[in-house]
Amino acid sequence: MSALETPRFQLPLLAVGQAHKELYHNDALILLDFLSHPVVHAIANDPQSLVPELGDCWLIGLDAVAEWEGRSNQIAGWSSAGWHFINPQESMRIIVASDQVAATYSAGFWTSAAPIEEPAGGMTIDSQARAAIDSILETLRTMKILPQIN
Repeated sequence: MSALETPRFQLPLLAVGQAHKELYHNDALILLDFLSHPVVHAIANDPQSLVPELGDCWLIGLDAVAEWEGRSNQIAGWSSAGWHFINPQESMRIIVASDQVAATYSAGFWTSAAPIEEPAGGMTIDSQARAAIDSILETLRTMKILPQIN
């Protein structure tokens, strides 16, 4: 981190007498735009296989290539100036749209909860308890805490 970056997300800061301040300011706004509602399309390794539109983001996979090489686990966001990269912070949460799940960054890795099936079968069936469990599971899926069951 340089003295002209914020400590957590390395957003560019302005300096007295700095030339082209609008470029630094705009770069910071682009990064904030990606961070304000962190949704990525999917996990990807090769940026050359994508056709990004302005504002699109991906989570960089572990086998990243080309201009993403060495940036595993970062969030890559596309703007008119090209790719912008965000280093994840401990406990940061994002939504992975392709999997309809929230992922959390912890101890150097992104993790998400495994699908939980609704209760079925059993010796004794309590319909009220099952309805409550189904309601809880649906709420957790709606809030992207648990993945959708396909």
